[in-house]
Amino acid sequence: MSVKLTAILFIALCFEVGLLLAIIPWTSYWENNFFLFWLTARFPGGNLAPLVQSGYVRGAITGLGLTNIALGLLEIAALSQMRLQAAE
Repeated sequence: MSVKLTAILFIALCFEVGLLLAIIPWTSYWENNFFLFWLTARFPGGNLAPLVQSGYVRGAITGLGLTNIALGLLEIAALSQMRLQAAE
């Protein structure tokens, strides 16, 4: 029971983090994020702000989100296979 609960919580975490990483870079929240403004102001030269706002970085973060979603799907497959083996 404990292993199944842990797997279900891990799957939920993978989907939640994956959806956030896949969606947030393309919303207005990404452009108005206080933490990103603070982080880019800490580095000299001011070249970090355009990099963070670029489509390449947004695409890379979206790719990490899609990877998390794929990991959640793989865990669902492993959990269902574990259930089938336990039923035998």
